Amino acid sequence: MIFLIALLEAILFVFFFKNAIRKRPAIFYVLSIAVIGFIVCYTKLNLYEVFPEWTYLYVISVFYRGAFSTALFVIVMYIGALNPKGKIVRALMPIRGYLSIIACLITLAHSFAYGIYYISAVLHTPDELDLRQILALILTVPLFLIMIVLMVTSFKAVRKKMNPRVWKNVQRLSYPWFAILYVYLMVLLVPSMLESLSPSSDMEMIYKVNYVLSVLSYTVVFGTYLILRVCKYRKDQLRRKQNLQKPAAPVLS
Repeated sequence: MIFLIALLEAILFVFFFKNAIRKRPAIFYVLSIAVIGFIVCYTKLNLYEVFPEWTYLYVISVFYRGAFSTALFVIVMYIGALNPKGKIVRALMPIRGYLSIIACLITLAHSFAYGIYYISAVLHTPDELDLRQILALILTVPLFLIMIVLMVTSFKAVRKKMNPRVWKNVQRLSYPWFAILYVYLMVLLVPSMLESLSPSSDMEMIYKVNYVLSVLSYTVVFGTYLILRVCKYRKDQLRRKQNLQKPAAPVLS
């Protein structure tokens, strides 16, 4: 449920601010860092006791739980999987790198918010962590490291100093990163969904629906991306093969 809300908000954000992002990306980087600061304060100062309940559901939670940044990453990945000649892709391709950096910065807010708790748990009460939390923590390591590499190399100043082929190979790390992200999400969500659907569960129906919708929506979005990316890869391979088979133009003497 939260992911669907975040995806809608991310689409609206990109639609209304795409031109501003293209012209002044640094402003949005600063705003993303401000989000990190606010989430840290929200966590440490228990601001959920101050703000109305609806602000957590529709605003705070989408950043706190990493749903908004995940939605931005989905948009970034889909831009690369859809037809490059399409109207939407042509409009968004120039800001794809900026969106990726914004998503990475906002993800840091999620990392800080949860890292405060889990780092303390690992250091002081590791025996209280269940298998799901341990697996999630293990997956967090490659997710975080790869994300930092992708974020740093997405800055134009860094990209200009890199060999184009090396830069492209580094950016291909986004494919395994996206796959690990899906596994990470399923590790967190599927056990809760199965527990909620158990006949012995007394969980409220709204939470049961939330878990089922979350698993289904992530699976549909990530699965559709996989299909689109494989189709595009095959088309690109076929196009390259056809270009190699074209007869060379005759040389006029």
